[in-house]
Amino acid sequence: MAAAVALDPSRYPGYAAECGDPSRTKKLGFGTRPAILLLDMCDAYFSPSSPLVLDQDTLDRVSKACSEILDTVRARPTTADEVPVIYAQTFYTHPKCRDAGLAMLKSEHVALFQAQHPQNLTSLSKGPAVILPKSNDSILKKKYPSAFFGTNLSTQLAAMSIDTLIIGGLTTSLNVRATALDAMQSGFRPIIVAEACGDRVPELHWANMMDVGAKYGDVVGVEDAVSFIRNV
Repeated sequence: MAAAVALDPSRYPGYAAECGDPSRTKKLGFGTRPAILLLDMCDAYFSPSSPLVLDQDTLDRVSKACSEILDTVRARPTTADEVPVIYAQTFYTHPKCRDAGLAMLKSEHVALFQAQHPQNLTSLSKGPAVILPKSNDSILKKKYPSAFFGTNLSTQLAAMSIDTLIIGGLTTSLNVRATALDAMQSGFRPIIVAEACGDRVPELHWANMMDVGAKYGDVVGVEDAVSFIRNV
């Protein structure tokens, strides 16, 4: 399984000791009603002109994994229960990014997610078409890394009786980690697809994957997520 190889304990022995101890870390497992949650899949990370652009290998890996998940969802028979797809996007509307709160004081890159930015980096035009939202997908605008903080995501999920979130997106150490933590704290099972997430450097990505897997949710390979979606 791809995720198991990537999480080789010899690479991160400090994290692996905790992750591999069943008395300290157990699997949540998949529930019965999943939704797909993709975080900040936007040109701020895909466009070569953006200061936040990720390396092409990472973008290709994330795009391929997200494509497999979305293709599986969209190939489900119409008689089957719907698996909702939600895109959560950081988006600021104030011309001085006041709606970003203290984040604007912490990083000037917050302005890249501003509606008025001349490059319109909050949309996704540089990534492959297959990962673009479809008409039936939901777009959630958020102000902070977590898709739960300051949004109505919890009530949307509760209204659909969702108990499991299959999570992918950018970046692992910021949006994925924060959302996985808030999902668990809100009573939803966070299932993080390792190949469907990415960050600036592999070490940052995998350290956060191992930490999230140890404390907040389950880290799985894309094939496990796809198999569950097919059979749920």
